[in-house]
Amino acid sequence: MYFVISKIELEGTDNLKYSDYGTTTDQDIVNQINEDYDATLGEFLGANRTKLELGQVSVSTFFETTSFVYEARTEVDNVDEMGLLSITNINEL
Repeated sequence: MYFVISKIELEGTDNLKYSDYGTTTDQDIVNQINEDYDATLGEFLGANRTKLELGQVSVSTFFETTSFVYEARTEVDNVDEMGLLSITNINEL
């Protein structure tokens, strides 16, 4: 089983852009990436869900101090045709 690592960044003013960056089979890397996401963008989205829906807060607020975050929640069986980097160390991100 492979996990696809996605890079999430701001596109335009209020749109999130998801780009497949790499893959890994290392559950420790997956856990660390997702814990970092949950503690940053995930926490921001959760804390501001209603304000975001009402237009009182913009997702661009989060990206004023952070260029991008990663997430690794998509599982795939085969990555041969994806042409993505194989990440074996968290420092490769």
